[in-house]
Amino acid sequence: MAEIIKRLLDPWKIEPYLRGVADVEAPWSVAGGTSGDEWITIGPDGIALDAAHYGHALIEYELWDGEPPASDWEESRSGSIYLTSGKICAITSYVEEIDEDGDFDLGRAGQEWRFRAHRKPLSHENFTAEVIRLSLFKLQFWAPPEDSRV
Repeated sequence: MAEIIKRLLDPWKIEPYLRGVADVEAPWSVAGGTSGDEWITIGPDGIALDAAHYGHALIEYELWDGEPPASDWEESRSGSIYLTSGKICAITSYVEEIDEDGDFDLGRAGQEWRFRAHRKPLSHENFTAEVIRLSLFKLQFWAPPEDSRV
């Protein structure tokens, strides 16, 4: 059974205009945003995320030693992503701001990673009025099995 190696809950609530998360060496990789009605779009060095009409967001990053167990979050997507530096951070479109305090280091550069992304919009029905219009994201990463690497 896979175990978590490390996690980071970005301590800052991301103001409106979240574009996604990207490799720190390629922040432009999420510049196009999501496509159509999708809440997530995957590309080299970036995962574009849509916080929906909620605007503000919190992101938790996790590194696992294998594929994590299934989650009960309503919205989830899985995929693969190549990361140049192996370090990712949140990107907002508000003056192309990079959240450097929230860098998450996966520990290996120049590698394809498996990931699972979860999104949960919260509103006053879920919590107190202070957290109305907030999207939670959990991004889980793990290295592919040795026999599937090129």
